[in-house]
Amino acid sequence: MPESTSKHRYLLIVNPEAGSRSTMKALPEIERLMRERQVEFEFHFTKERGHATELVKEVGSGFDVVVSVGGDGTINEIVNGMPDIDKPMGILPIGTGNDFARSCSIKTGDLESAVDVLLAHDVKKIDVGEVNGRRFINVMGLGFEGRANDIGKLLAFLHGTPKYLIAIGGTYLTYRRMQLEIMFNDVIIDEKVFLLSIGNGWNVGGGLQLTPKAVLDDGVFDVGYLQNITRFRILQVFSKLYDGTIDTVPEVEMFQTKELSIRSDRPIPAHIDGESFDPVQKEFKVSLIPKAIEIIGNWSADSRFN
Repeated sequence: MPESTSKHRYLLIVNPEAGSRSTMKALPEIERLMRERQVEFEFHFTKERGHATELVKEVGSGFDVVVSVGGDGTINEIVNGMPDIDKPMGILPIGTGNDFARSCSIKTGDLESAVDVLLAHDVKKIDVGEVNGRRFINVMGLGFEGRANDIGKLLAFLHGTPKYLIAIGGTYLTYRRMQLEIMFNDVIIDEKVFLLSIGNGWNVGGGLQLTPKAVLDDGVFDVGYLQNITRFRILQVFSKLYDGTIDTVPEVEMFQTKELSIRSDRPIPAHIDGESFDPVQKEFKVSLIPKAIEIIGNWSADSRFN
């Protein structure tokens, strides 16, 4: 039996719906791994959207570590409850995309490895984004990215890369650029825009790298901006979204900023951490809060943090 590697008390917030309900199938394995390591923990289950935020506020102060057992949406809800308590957050990724876990170098599909990372308690203070009163920890996407996320939510029977590829394909066939006014660093862009991705982390949509050089604790957002591109050109450069070189495509502009505002005359499809921004807004004010939360990750595995 493995020796105990932690004396902390863990609140495991479980989203039963995450990963097409794969969280519930994983619970016996999680319980076995935690008990083998003689760790004190409790499961608490979410009952509806937004409930994880309330659970953190209600019971989080009684634990040493708050743990997300689910996907990016569960993480986002927990992050929005964390300002009220000063605790580190851990991650057992069992969601559809697991994008933030990937930004923290936590393996997906390997619960034992994820539990070991959690109990090793390698903590880093990272930045958080805030938009219209809500926080996000990994990425905010608008335009094409926001619409693809909306379509993805309709594909609940799928998960992983196939889900995102089908959502992107559907958006590819139907999406049209929209007029946006974007203000940042004393710059004003007032154009028809295809895509705007605001990255605190470096990946989205099951591993697509729209802001490949983003670093979670550098005090700025990396923003990818795409005004115009043909459908054929999208197919030509799509592989660069996976290998981290999309910033070499001439049509893609990258910039860094601590805050920006976006507005349009019509509702803007958008998501934060893979969750559709609901209700749909015509205006967003986005700002970065430096080193706002402690996250337990596998930080030594990523050269960005060396």
